[in-house]
Amino acid sequence: MSIVLPPETTARNRKAGSNRRKRGRSNLRTLILLLLVTVVSCYAADRLKLYRYFVIKKVTMEQTTFISPAHLDSLCSSILLGASTLSSLSAQRKIIESEPLVKSVRFLRRFPDRLTVQVREREPVALLNVGELLPIDSEGFVLPIDLAVSRLDLPILTPRSAALSLGTEAGAQPRLNRDGRLLLEALLSLKQNSPELLPLVSEFTLNEQGKVTLVTVEDGMRVVLGKWVEPDKLRYLKWMLEQVSGVEEKPALVDLSFEGQIILKKSDEI
Repeated sequence: MSIVLPPETTARNRKAGSNRRKRGRSNLRTLILLLLVTVVSCYAADRLKLYRYFVIKKVTMEQTTFISPAHLDSLCSSILLGASTLSSLSAQRKIIESEPLVKSVRFLRRFPDRLTVQVREREPVALLNVGELLPIDSEGFVLPIDLAVSRLDLPILTPRSAALSLGTEAGAQPRLNRDGRLLLEALLSLKQNSPELLPLVSEFTLNEQGKVTLVTVEDGMRVVLGKWVEPDKLRYLKWMLEQVSGVEEKPALVDLSFEGQIILKKSDEI
């Protein structure tokens, strides 16, 4: 025998079953959400613990010649302590390299929390004569080095007029202009191709024709090399200095700028 339920009873049973299924799905979603929150919280805690493990706690600087150790130590400590050894530290590197005496920076990490800073300094190669002597590096930048503290025995560059240009950016370092760079290039060419001659030269200058002229240390003899200083001309210069070294009355000026000939002048002919 079968029992037939009234239509309203069947509807109520269906609705109750649907509600139970909805509550079951809701409870499952809540459980999944709680599990997800737990996993994320544990992961975040582990990451935080890991980050704290690799936080820089000590920064050491290698010795520098011209940069104040106290200034460099203060700068590096202020921007590096508390950073992570796992990060690139590119922003901190740019800050240090913005210092006028810094050419490049290298970081040596000692995990988990130690960092050594290697600074490559801009080194002076000449003294620019603009009424006062200013140290210049191989790229033509003026270096803020106190000559009263750091005594530099370097050749002098004497241009015909003002030899510095200022960059358009704020805080840009003064740098040699075209005339200044011409003299600097002559010095660097001599240093690279005939380094043994560099101690014999006290000054590089430009004559009225814009030709590079050097002045010897011993006798103050002026030697005109020309508008460009080439390796062949430097060998010619070495030969000429050897020839006049034994001469009792040395010429005041020697012009090597003309191909195939040497012009000698006494002091009363200049």
